[in-house]
Amino acid sequence: MKYAFVTGSTKGIGKAIGIKLLQEDYFVIFNYANSDDDAILLESELDKEFSGQYKILKHDLSDINLVNEVSEKILEIAPKLDLLVFNTGLTDRNTFGEIEEADWINVFNANLNVPFFLMQSLSKHLNPKSNIIFIGSMLGNIPHSVSISYGVTKSAIHTLVQNMVKFLSKDEIRINAIAPGFVDTDWQKEKPDWLREKIKAKIALQRFAQPEEVAQLCYQIIQNEYLTGQIIQLDGGYNYE
Repeated sequence: MKYAFVTGSTKGIGKAIGIKLLQEDYFVIFNYANSDDDAILLESELDKEFSGQYKILKHDLSDINLVNEVSEKILEIAPKLDLLVFNTGLTDRNTFGEIEEADWINVFNANLNVPFFLMQSLSKHLNPKSNIIFIGSMLGNIPHSVSISYGVTKSAIHTLVQNMVKFLSKDEIRINAIAPGFVDTDWQKEKPDWLREKIKAKIALQRFAQPEEVAQLCYQIIQNEYLTGQIIQLDGGYNYE
């Protein structure tokens, strides 16, 4: 059995990726930061089909001081790993003139710094032919006027992935990123209907992606042994102009 660690995985994209991996016979270590209700709901759902095939951890991955503790806990469960999926997506919707230093640093820690140092620690325990997948964002590739820190961190993730190729390939580890467009997660469902329709009008396929479609792409990346250093934008043909 192969072992995977997936962050931000009790709902949305991370949950869909975790379930897809369970279906493909991975042992999955889920992680979440805040919502115990989501974790309890996930556990009750998974126990019906995947009992004994997963663990759910609670760690706030915006706290850079917890990197060693989290790494040690993961390795207690799985001394060797085959897949790391970094799906953290903390945001701050304050405008340019309103952003405060502490909030800026918090987003960078959650989306970029903690994943980097977790990757640094856990990469030493990856089996040959393992994979690292970051969930970036279309907003890391295109200019936009909201959530500046989110867009900048996702852009940095894309660059990080490309820079890590030479460091990891010598150990037969591949690294890629998925840059989703608008995905029908709880966060997007909270938007008013008029705004959702405005967004859909800019998407060639006229709909939001489903989390399961991101999970499917994640598994396709794992299966393709010649794919590394790529940022794959999954946006349904979005035109931001």
